[in-house]
Amino acid sequence: MRRSGSSRPSPVLFAALGAVVISVLVVATWQVWSNDNALSERGQQASGRVVKVTTGKNSRVHVEFRTADGRQVRSTIGQGDEAPGPRAKAGDLVAIIYDPLHPEDDLRDARAPENHKVASLLLGATVLAVVAIPAATWAGIRARRRERSATPADQH
Repeated sequence: MRRSGSSRPSPVLFAALGAVVISVLVVATWQVWSNDNALSERGQQASGRVVKVTTGKNSRVHVEFRTADGRQVRSTIGQGDEAPGPRAKAGDLVAIIYDPLHPEDDLRDARAPENHKVASLLLGATVLAVVAIPAATWAGIRARRRERSATPADQH
């Protein structure tokens, strides 16, 4: 015979962790979407020198450039915002689009088309979490109630 509730996490704990996950997804979605919109609305073009290229799962192109007001900035070209074709190498000059209010945020390669893939994926994950976590929490609460109301003869 199994003890009641021993195989399921507490619905309250599940809901609390779900709220944290949803909060993180909302903040990440907002930041990526805001940065994409800033580049579209007020982005300025500059020439940047590639200082480092990281490869692997989180491959990125790191660029140094000078803003229109003369500040020297080092930032990264956003995931998927690189131009099609061969990847830039350290020392290459690339045309970039940056947000003059936050030049240290992710950049976009000026030759690349606008890309909202990451923002769209995050938005989809956020919507899924907003629907799935409360539904799973409610299912857990209902299962607990059924277990508690079951008679001892039903728990064989």
